Amino acid sequence: MNITQADQTVTSAGPTEWFTGAVWIETIAPEQEPSRLRASRVFFSAGARTAWHTHPAGQTLHVLEGVARVQSDGGPVREISPGATATFAAGERHWHGAGPDRPMVHLALQDAAGDGALADWSAHVTDEEYAGDGDRAPITRQDLLNAVFHESPVIDRSRVSRIALAPGQAAARHPHPCHVIGCVLSGTIRFQVADQPATLLAAGDAFHEPQGVHIPHFDNASDSQPAVFLACYLLPPGEERPIEMLEST
Repeated sequence: MNITQADQTVTSAGPTEWFTGAVWIETIAPEQEPSRLRASRVFFSAGARTAWHTHPAGQTLHVLEGVARVQSDGGPVREISPGATATFAAGERHWHGAGPDRPMVHLALQDAAGDGALADWSAHVTDEEYAGDGDRAPITRQDLLNAVFHESPVIDRSRVSRIALAPGQAAARHPHPCHVIGCVLSGTIRFQVADQPATLLAAGDAFHEPQGVHIPHFDNASDSQPAVFLACYLLPPGEERPIEMLEST
């Protein structure tokens, strides 16, 4: 077994022949015969993208942060969010990169060909191709949650909070006096409702905490990375507190 620490990975700037804009490539799985797997974490600045290219054995992209734009030759420009995965077949001509407003990070996994080749690069993606339809960016929708309120609640107002949990930090067992819906922005959350099995929520996953139901676990599952999430509290009339007094576990 070989373990590479975070400060030992090799990061290099993406070559201008392959990319438009600032891009950095962090090698995760270097050459290790007989395996032909090559994996890297790629950081795109806002608006940065690859040139058109193909892979001899295909490619898998998994978005970690930001919103990625992807397109196969002849198809529409699509946007995918953190937690989503795009797979390209062997020889499928395509490009991928960040949206225009913020950076994007994805994992890139592909097998090398028998001669060691990973990609065949061609023309740079034009601004018109990147925009998708003239100057208009593509609009996509991904449903993350379908929360069912068994008794129709009376909602007076809502409060949205951005909450950060330090590495290893755990919330005590608690209920809410209202329904809570939210989405994980980064990190991994251990989440449990009442006596249901606990689950892990990754970046891009949504959750629902029912009104008045105890939440045994809403914890940062990582001991080394922070976790950040958005919570929307659907408050009934006269209710000021979005969370009941925390109970000891």
